[in-house]
Amino acid sequence: MIKKPTLIVVVCAIILGGAVYYFQWRKSKNPSAATVDNGKPAFSLQSSDVADLTILHPGQTDEPTIQLAKQDGSWNLTQPVDTGADQPAINGIVDGLASAHVTQTEPGTPDRLKAFGLDTPQLELDFQTKSGAKHKILIGDKDFTGSYVYSVIDGQKSVSLLPLSLYTDSNKPIEDLRDRKVLHIDSDSTTSVELKNSSGELALTKKTVNYSPEWNFTKPSDARADSDGVSSLVSAVSGGTFTTVASEKADNLAKYGLAHPAITFTAISDKGKMQTLEVGKKEGDNYFARDDSRPTIFLINADLYKKLNQGFGDLRDKDFVHIAEADCNGVSLQDSNGTTTLGRKPGSDFEWLIDSPATDKGKTAATWKLFDPLTSAKADAIIDHPSAAILSKFAKPAIEVDFTKKDGKKLTVKLSKADGDFIYGQSSASPSVYKLKKSILKDLDIKASDLVS
Repeated sequence: MIKKPTLIVVVCAIILGGAVYYFQWRKSKNPSAATVDNGKPAFSLQSSDVADLTILHPGQTDEPTIQLAKQDGSWNLTQPVDTGADQPAINGIVDGLASAHVTQTEPGTPDRLKAFGLDTPQLELDFQTKSGAKHKILIGDKDFTGSYVYSVIDGQKSVSLLPLSLYTDSNKPIEDLRDRKVLHIDSDSTTSVELKNSSGELALTKKTVNYSPEWNFTKPSDARADSDGVSSLVSAVSGGTFTTVASEKADNLAKYGLAHPAITFTAISDKGKMQTLEVGKKEGDNYFARDDSRPTIFLINADLYKKLNQGFGDLRDKDFVHIAEADCNGVSLQDSNGTTTLGRKPGSDFEWLIDSPATDKGKTAATWKLFDPLTSAKADAIIDHPSAAILSKFAKPAIEVDFTKKDGKKLTVKLSKADGDFIYGQSSASPSVYKLKKSILKDLDIKASDLVS
């Protein structure tokens, strides 16, 4: 006797088998049913083969025809405006054309075309290859999965299913397909910068030190710049995009405050190419601006404006001391505890020994306790022309540190006594005085025994 659970399983298997047989039989009797193509390529081409592309919206008279052409390896818009194109956006469309696969086909009867939204397509893509071959795709509605769109390729009688991404990448407004860069510069190859704004005029040059960019001012004076800050400014302009177009023509610059720009930023490449961004009046939360090599007037956001409105004090290097332990052979510290001297252990690249006082002579020293407070100190303000009263504070400094470099040169650093919450610091490398937080006095006023590691 068959048990009840076993009987249920047997009955389900019979029903399932019958259903499979029925649908297979029905499909054989209905040759008009959909056929799966298992990923047949829509076109036999590479993305680099595409030479021009036209995007149309049939039945939508308010949507302009968008025409693009590839020139010298770059995509450009030719209609409805003659300007550069957003290269990643257009390359995304072209890559989609080259990689598109037909996953399923349907008969293209008139009733089917209407049902699939192809009697009046939502989108039409016309493109031509370098060899002169022309292709056309009509795109209708999504299929029931929402992952594909019904399409007609090159006037075929059948309807094909193509990836939805081909539609979403192509169905974008002109604002998303045009080049939106505010200035076409490369931050890595930019070697000089000139900036004029309400704070004055700045000029900076870049050199590479230990594979890192080092920026220095040449105007208004020779001074070390905050290399990270200047690099951030150049990168902000290099990667900056405008929010919207105010005018395709530069025929009324005064209207936008660009006849006499409030800000001009000029980048000079390592090949001597100069490119300038001009910024004019404020409009809402944005600012009118233009690349002086193009007629287009556009709007930039407040974040980019803030970067461009920095002055000498904002972009100046505020590090108090530039010295590396690896470059030194000796250090002398004078503080309230007396004098402590240290020297590099003979034959060692890393170890230091205390030379004095005698009580700690020969002991290994933790030199980072001297170097770190000084190399990490940043000024709250830099005084380039200190008064006699300020300079008098270094007559009897609270702390003095003398560094002897491997090349024999010396660097002397003096720190004044506390003046409220701050102290003044000065090094022999510059006549400027740095206003520092007084906590540095506590960090450096240490006994020789505190340096023993």
